[in-house]
Amino acid sequence: MKTKHPVTVVALIGIIVVVGAHGCKEAKDYYNRGIARLEKGEHDGAILDFTRAIEKNPRFANAYFYRGRAYLGKGEFDQAISDLNKAIEIDPRLAVAYGERAVIYFIKKEYDKVWENIHKQESLGLEADPGFLKALREASGRKK
Repeated sequence: MKTKHPVTVVALIGIIVVVGAHGCKEAKDYYNRGIARLEKGEHDGAILDFTRAIEKNPRFANAYFYRGRAYLGKGEFDQAISDLNKAIEIDPRLAVAYGERAVIYFIKKEYDKVWENIHKQESLGLEADPGFLKALREASGRKK
């Protein structure tokens, strides 16, 4: 099939590429602003920015991770776990997400789940905090 307007097709493809790249840049911009807000303790603003980043790029594992941290900061544990689960679903090698999930399960006194997450985190090469492990051993009555 011959196209009457090959320049139009090329231009359209160029627009699609630019829009796609722009969407990724916006996702990163929202993500960076979310990080800055989270560091300032502005949990609601951070959640809003991470949500916008996720809307622009639904496969942005780190945006889910940090939004989970923001929810943890607000004490919204179930929402935090949901976001951490999504981050892990997207990137199963995101060791920090397992560690963060372990902290939440510790708060919830679900010690078997804490141990599972600690073991997974360590299997990915991220050592657990010794103080946290000591507290976990005392609280759970387990050594490993």
